[in-house]
Amino acid sequence: MCGINGFLQFDNKFKTNEIEKIIKKMNKSIISRGPDDEGIYINKNIGLGMRRLSIIDLKTGNQPIFNEDGSMVIIFNGELYNYKDLKIDLINKGHLFKTTTDTEVVLHAYEEYGEKSFNFIKGMYAFSIYDINEEKLLIVRDRLGEKPLYFYKDENKFMFSSELKGILATNLINKEIDKNALSHFFQLTYIPAPNTILKNIKKLKPGYYIEIKMENYFNISINQYWDLEFNNSKLIYDFEKIKKNLREKMFEAVEKCMISDVPLGAFLSGGIDSSIIVGIMSKISSTPIKTFNIGFQEKQFDESERAKIVSKFNKTEHYTKILTEKDLLDLLDDFFEYMDEPFADDSAIPTYLVSKYAKNYVKVVLTGDGGDEIFGGYSKYLINYYSEKYNKIPKLIREKIIKNIINYFSNNYNITRKLKKVIRNSEKSIFEQRKELIKLGYTYSGTKELIKSDTISDVSLIEDYYEKYKNQTDELSQTLYTDIKMVLEGDMLAKVDRMSMANSLETRAPFLYPDIIEFSTKIPSQYKIQNKKTKFILKETFSDILPKKIISASKRGFGIPIGKWFRGDLKNEFLNVTNRKFIENQNLFNYEYIQKIFNEHQNKKENRGRELWTLFVFQKWYKKYFE
Repeated sequence: MCGINGFLQFDNKFKTNEIEKIIKKMNKSIISRGPDDEGIYINKNIGLGMRRLSIIDLKTGNQPIFNEDGSMVIIFNGELYNYKDLKIDLINKGHLFKTTTDTEVVLHAYEEYGEKSFNFIKGMYAFSIYDINEEKLLIVRDRLGEKPLYFYKDENKFMFSSELKGILATNLINKEIDKNALSHFFQLTYIPAPNTILKNIKKLKPGYYIEIKMENYFNISINQYWDLEFNNSKLIYDFEKIKKNLREKMFEAVEKCMISDVPLGAFLSGGIDSSIIVGIMSKISSTPIKTFNIGFQEKQFDESERAKIVSKFNKTEHYTKILTEKDLLDLLDDFFEYMDEPFADDSAIPTYLVSKYAKNYVKVVLTGDGGDEIFGGYSKYLINYYSEKYNKIPKLIREKIIKNIINYFSNNYNITRKLKKVIRNSEKSIFEQRKELIKLGYTYSGTKELIKSDTISDVSLIEDYYEKYKNQTDELSQTLYTDIKMVLEGDMLAKVDRMSMANSLETRAPFLYPDIIEFSTKIPSQYKIQNKKTKFILKETFSDILPKKIISASKRGFGIPIGKWFRGDLKNEFLNVTNRKFIENQNLFNYEYIQKIFNEHQNKKENRGRELWTLFVFQKWYKKYFE
């Protein structure tokens, strides 16, 4: 696991030693991603750099790595899970290896198969290969976006980095907020690829690669090499066959993800996904698995008891740390330091803390990330079910009795908010329901009231992804595809990557192993969600390694009491970053609307905690990068 950087110029403005200084600045800015080693390659107008977190081949795996004749060089961030099988094939074809690292396998695979190699390397990665003879640069991001990759280009230069701060560290670009990305952030609480919060800096989409030919800067292309495909004609309806194949593939994926030359463990929340991963690891391993969990003193947020049940069931070596509200609040400054872009998923804070805790014992952890998006685990996937039930109630009773009763209660209650959401969505099309549910921050109308702009856009990417397989599959599959492309990449994987790498801890997600995610598209939707049972196929397939209490338990989020904070500990700090003078100088937001939602929250008229947190996060980010 590493962080990578690159710089390419077309106007010969910088000398070789100056390019080296630029790369060193970029490397220094992302040192937490790779504290063990640094590597730099400079050739004429190109510079490549990396920071290494040593996981495989600790002695000889230093980067950059060259092929046999020195005509190609690679820098690599990530892990290749099938590198041992690929290496055998490449040796049989005459390739010579100097190391035992997976990075060298990627290089030789490209040397042998070219861009076709991107389709059969299996892992999480972002890497760059420079073909010295052809003067061609390639930058590649993994299928689902587990590893980040930012890039910037203008008429004179091209830069890329594992983190936004890597590009900003060069001090060679002007920072300007992208108003379109800003509106996306406030609606989604994150910014999905390809946009970032800054104009001219982009994220490379998952499953894509960039090709630059040095002789002609304008010959730069961005190409897709992989996409997840849903097609009704490929569905498998034999339930027992699906269970058998899924079980075999999951065991293989977990075993591949457990390859490591350093201590390894697992995050264990006590939910279905992490419990399955830990259960399989325990079956494979000859020694007890180290598992890690964060608990909270506030019981409505605490999952530690569930984790203990799973740990006891699998006889793991379990570590739990119970946190106070003060522990969380004390961590806020660290949180803002490690998120390059505004990011308002509050579960990032406990993710940072469990990563920090686990790093004391291991260097790699397996996680259950991806299970919800692939197998239908979120309660939002049931919204259509509940809407249909609600619409069967006589209209007179709905309008005159139920709505009046629900509206009487404050939105401070979770059950009230959920019921109101069902009522609101019952009057909309299925797509409109899905579009609203994917927005975790402000509504579209709320965003227009907050941001001072004439061009506030609804998040068009939602419709683009949703509509792609409209005529080839069912509505749930359309939704899962959209969530995989947007929520998984922009929110879940970004959160885990940034918070784990801030602590120099590598995370691996077996559910995202290519064989698993591609097989999931062949499973009919009725096997993923059956009546009100989410992740039905997972629970049935792995019922023998899941405690009964875990199978029947309702899903919980990894949340924190942000609503309470804005009425207490964070109240004054929020007022400080949203005072009238600062807001007017910023010239981004409508001060009156901020006051309106703040007062509604303070008076407990509405629970505006999510919206206040989203704005608070942005303001803290803005002060760091623009003041």
